[in-house]
Amino acid sequence: MPVRVGNPPLNLDALLDTSWSPFFVPSTNCTYNTDSKYSCLTHPLYNSSLSSTYRADLSPCKLTYCGLEGIWTSGWVSIDSLHLSSLEIAHQVFEEPTEWRPGMLTRDDLFDTVLGLALHQTYDEGGNFTAPGPSQNMIQQNLLKDNIFSLTLPMDEYEQGEIVVGALPDNVTRAHLTEIPLNNTRRGGRNKAWDFHTSNGWQIELGSISMVPASSEEMLPILTHQHIAVVTTSFPYIGLPNKAAKQAEALMGLTGGRTWVDCATRPTLPDLVFDFGSRRQVRLTARDYLLEVWDEIYEETKCVSTFSSVDQPADYGAVLLGPPFLHGLYSVFDADRESLAFANRNRSGKS
Repeated sequence: MPVRVGNPPLNLDALLDTSWSPFFVPSTNCTYNTDSKYSCLTHPLYNSSLSSTYRADLSPCKLTYCGLEGIWTSGWVSIDSLHLSSLEIAHQVFEEPTEWRPGMLTRDDLFDTVLGLALHQTYDEGGNFTAPGPSQNMIQQNLLKDNIFSLTLPMDEYEQGEIVVGALPDNVTRAHLTEIPLNNTRRGGRNKAWDFHTSNGWQIELGSISMVPASSEEMLPILTHQHIAVVTTSFPYIGLPNKAAKQAEALMGLTGGRTWVDCATRPTLPDLVFDFGSRRQVRLTARDYLLEVWDEIYEETKCVSTFSSVDQPADYGAVLLGPPFLHGLYSVFDADRESLAFANRNRSGKS
């Protein structure tokens, strides 16, 4: 997503992350650091002396971003305007890194920063930066008609996603949505990863998960007791207790270590039903919850399982609903109503 910082604005490409809060912008001063110089030069660099709305803070700080892409940064605190489309968030406090170290598998040349959409300040074990993030500032500064944002994630590499800030998508009404109240239970204990996920605020109560074979409407349960479900874009799978993940894959015919199916068989695979209680259900097809991956060796597209075993967080009665849960849905993150809401997207023409 394009964002801009300062006046005149510096253009940046930002990842969207519902489980992240702090904002950071790579600094021109980063190029003076031998270890970080070449990583920094892949990004547009912020020069505070060029911005008329810059305010100095210079408090030292550090961040560890552990989303889909990993970045370790260290620098100082700066303050400037952040522009999202026609919105200007005044006095956004952010980290201006002078050290920028991507993880070994991180393609940080594909993004310059992270636009955090967490409802609350998120837990960062390796960092000490605690300023409100952009979504929290939009609410505090009364910039939106309604304090909501709506996500439509791309289903494949050829589709473009969409974020709507302050409103529902054009073709969605409240009547289309299944609305579920937020649950603020924290079950991190001493689990650092779970502390991070449950700090973002976008979590709901999940009663059960079932699979429904294509040939019938029989509900085959794979998760039967109550869990807290964290809805997150930073965890790339549907994270379930090991037994539930294995059972889901077995019902898809994935046994003996096999992890993918022929994409042409998706219409014959079971639907996935999430029951959030009080007759609130979300139903996904195999088109939604499987991931299309191009196999360069066999030169064919395979549909890969997105179920992941997360036994340690699940021990706390929690599951992680990442992008494979969201791909087939319109998702509305509502701070005013303290809820998450979902509606199925139109799948016409999709197998």
